[in-house]
Amino acid sequence: MDKLKPRKEPKQNRSKIMVSNILEAAIRVLKESPFDKFTTNRVAEKAGISVGSLYQYFPNKQSILFELERQAVNRMIEGVDLLLFDDRHLPEERMYKAIDYFFTTESSLYKIPFSANPPSEYNLQVKKIKRSMDFFLRSNNYIDQDSDDFLSDYLITFLAGVAEKVSLKKDVKDLKPWIETTFNTVMQVIDRN
Repeated sequence: MDKLKPRKEPKQNRSKIMVSNILEAAIRVLKESPFDKFTTNRVAEKAGISVGSLYQYFPNKQSILFELERQAVNRMIEGVDLLLFDDRHLPEERMYKAIDYFFTTESSLYKIPFSANPPSEYNLQVKKIKRSMDFFLRSNNYIDQDSDDFLSDYLITFLAGVAEKVSLKKDVKDLKPWIETTFNTVMQVIDRN
C-alpha cells in the first residue's frame, strides 16, 4: 500500500467533510507550530476527532502533507490556466500575470519543507501545466501548430527552476524584480523561437 496516498476515498458528504476538516486542521497546525511538531495526534485534536478516525483516511502524517501539497499545486496550476487564458488582456500581459502568480504561489510551497510529492503525481502535474503553456503558445501564434512541445517544456522547466531557487534564497524580500527579469527572459526566448 502506498504510504502517501489516502487510505480510502470519501464517498459520502459526511466523510468528505471530515477529510476537509482534517486537512484544514493540518494547515492550522502547520501555521501554529514548527514543522517538527507536526503530528497526526495534533491534527486530530485540532480537527476535533479521534486519531483513529484520522487514520481511516490518512495512514500517517506524510500522507496528510502529500495531500495538502497535491491540492496546493493543483490550485496553482488552475490559477495559472485562468490567467493565461483571460481574454480581457493581451497575451504578454497574461504571461506576466501568470508568471507573477506562479512565483508567488510556488514560493509559498517552499516555506514548509515537505515536498513528499511522488514522481508519478508530480509528472501528472507537470504535464498539465506544460499542456496549458503549449496551448497558450499555439493559440497566440508564438509557435505554429506543427511545432513540437520543446518551447513549452523549456519554459516550464525554466520557470519552475527559477521560482524554486528564488524562493529558497533567504535574503529575497521582494519577488517583483525576479518576476520582471524572468518575464523579460521568457518573452525573449519566445521571440527568438
